[in-house]
Amino acid sequence: MNKNQMKCSLMLLCLLGLWQGIQGQTAARMEVTVNARRQLVFQVSFDGQPVIEEAPLGMNVDNCHIGSQVSRLRQTAVDGQLVTYELEQADGHRLLLDTRTFEDGVALRYRIPTEGSVCIYGEETTFVFPSQTRVWYASAPFQYGWPQQYQDRFTDDIAGELLAPPATFRLPSGIYAALTEANLFHYHGAVLLGTAPNRVRFGYVENKGHMESGVITGIPAPKYWHEVVRDVPWMAAPRKGQREVVTPWRVLMLAKDLNGLVNNRIIAQVADQPDKTLFPDGAQTEWIKPGRASFTWLVEGPDRLSLANHKKYVDGCSELGIESVVVDDGWELWQQTEKNAAGRTKWEMLKELVDYARPKNVNIWVWRSSSPRAGNTSDIGLVDPDERADFMRKCAEVGVKGLKIDFFHTENLFTVNLMEDILRAAAKEKLMVIFHGVNKPTGDSYTYPNLLAKEAVRGLECVGGENSWAPGPPWPYHDTVLPFTRWLAGPADYTPLNFRAFCHPSVTFAHQLSSIYMFTSPMLIFAADMEDMLASPGRSFIEQVPVTWDETVVLPESGIGELAALARRKDDVWYLTVLNGEQARKFDARLDFLPKGSYRMEIAADTPGNRKLIQVKQRKVRAGQRLQEELMPGGGFVARIVKVNP
Repeated sequence: MNKNQMKCSLMLLCLLGLWQGIQGQTAARMEVTVNARRQLVFQVSFDGQPVIEEAPLGMNVDNCHIGSQVSRLRQTAVDGQLVTYELEQADGHRLLLDTRTFEDGVALRYRIPTEGSVCIYGEETTFVFPSQTRVWYASAPFQYGWPQQYQDRFTDDIAGELLAPPATFRLPSGIYAALTEANLFHYHGAVLLGTAPNRVRFGYVENKGHMESGVITGIPAPKYWHEVVRDVPWMAAPRKGQREVVTPWRVLMLAKDLNGLVNNRIIAQVADQPDKTLFPDGAQTEWIKPGRASFTWLVEGPDRLSLANHKKYVDGCSELGIESVVVDDGWELWQQTEKNAAGRTKWEMLKELVDYARPKNVNIWVWRSSSPRAGNTSDIGLVDPDERADFMRKCAEVGVKGLKIDFFHTENLFTVNLMEDILRAAAKEKLMVIFHGVNKPTGDSYTYPNLLAKEAVRGLECVGGENSWAPGPPWPYHDTVLPFTRWLAGPADYTPLNFRAFCHPSVTFAHQLSSIYMFTSPMLIFAADMEDMLASPGRSFIEQVPVTWDETVVLPESGIGELAALARRKDDVWYLTVLNGEQARKFDARLDFLPKGSYRMEIAADTPGNRKLIQVKQRKVRAGQRLQEELMPGGGFVARIVKVNP
């Protein structure tokens, strides 16, 4: 290709990229071109303002940088929001790039044509932000346990940093952005790496313990819990029957404010649809039933994991209208630990609990490790297909409704495939699932709607480990960052609500109560002791908390790391959940989210001068009027708002 031909080609590519943004009449626009150095690049704007400056695209496959010496780039398909590009290099390597442009962001992924396995050395996908862009991110990947030191920096200062997706950005223009990945199947999960000031690149990390031990999945020895090795090459292969390796979508969410960011739906829109043979009605398949649960893992007492104590929690859940009890780690040792085992197997005792709970309208979920833990001799795991199928069958036979599967501790290709195998095996037995000790959500619950939640968060079980195994920022700051970072990817298993040892003194009891409305999940597991829930002044808020919502509005008074204030609607009832950061403040906001009319508000708030006492107040309010509440450091409140006749 001579210089004139290259110049004409580049001009045409610019026009094609601009057309891609224009043809959808979207607020976000993405331009894909080849620059003068023959590098595949892209730019993104939002509402006419630049968001991502010229940044490289491409893959490093078999130690060849595909996208760095492009000889030809052409559009091969246009289907609504989807535009596909095919690039060729002078050395003959080919790469397909799928792009999707939405009103509130963009997404892209690669397809690598191949008949067999290839070695992925990394990818060039980089997002270049303007100087003085502010970013909030966890500085360790969620899958490596519990260290989530949320940072608040400018992108000018991120060189060398690891940013766990989703990371949230605020540009100097005021535009909000978030970066994550979606539709992660049959591929290695990604993190974000700060490669230079204002430059963030998608990359891969491995656990050092897995690499040194040769044990490819599961929780390693404690000294390796938080040890990562960056950009280790790994092998990828096409799915059976395919002739290409397909990456997850790299997603850039965009919004004018936090409300738009929290309500972004790109992850759902790029997710694969459910398998109709497993889920004939998708998320509405009759045996998939979101709900609340209690578990005894964090409660007090020497017999907290006993069969008898689980029966007590069944009784309490029945009284509160809570749908399930999760039997956590320890039940598979009941044959040795139960005083009245009398030779019965763990399955016989589990069936006894299920039979006890059934007439009380309480379901039973059970825990299991995904694979044996380092140094643990009792774990069995679910890596072996026969053991996995047998475990699922026995759970279904005794009447268990759901599984809590723990300790994945990586998102390498093997473990990503293992998670999908578990979800498929569980679906065949009509079992719901939550994943614990696991990577961030990537829209996998849209493809497998029996997956109700993934932990991927520094939740209440980490209280007490702040200076050791679970380092992190102060809890009031942490809790007011999460709704605008981690929750953008999907629900988490935070196990909120505790009034004893796992309620850190930096947060109040009203903050704890409000958190079950803030840290929402289709499987919402409470960590509180049953006696405390039954006796709480805010008991009705525990009894009535929804787990799925019809509408969420972020109040403009919210600020990341300072104040989280969300209004949520279920049917005709509105709830206002507010968590305060580290500084005392007066909450002063208009109830503009309410439709016109008069309402009765019941509010559970802090008692002045007493961080451990919830007071419940009632008042009448109208749409648009101001609501004022004094907030302690780490305080909060939750309100239920019901319309009354004029």
